[in-house]
Amino acid sequence: MELLVVIAILGIMAAIILFNISGVNANAACKGMKTDGLNIQNAADLYWKSYRVYPVGAATPAILPGAGDVATPSAGTRVDQGELVTASLLPRATANWNTDASPAGTEVFTYKAGLPAGTVHGTIKGDASCTYN
Repeated sequence: MELLVVIAILGIMAAIILFNISGVNANAACKGMKTDGLNIQNAADLYWKSYRVYPVGAATPAILPGAGDVATPSAGTRVDQGELVTASLLPRATANWNTDASPAGTEVFTYKAGLPAGTVHGTIKGDASCTYN
């Protein structure tokens, strides 16, 4: 009988630990996205200072600035992370940044509406509770 009680207590403790660990992963992903968002915002601002336009789109041009880059990006326009990498302003682009068919859990960075122009907005696809800006 005592053995069953010990097994039940261990099972409850294991369930509590596993529940807490799953929340840690989601929280870490959200914090990572916010850090990436800050880095992308800083890189986009430096790009603006160099070229007086913001990098937009999903097809990175061979020559900077790209022909599609604009001074005031429309709300929801994708940040061209490839241009930021090419300009040596960003060490790497986030996974699947240039595809509309990205899987859930992918970081998505676009420009926000309103002033100041070029403000980056970020989210994790499929998780509306985690946003940057």
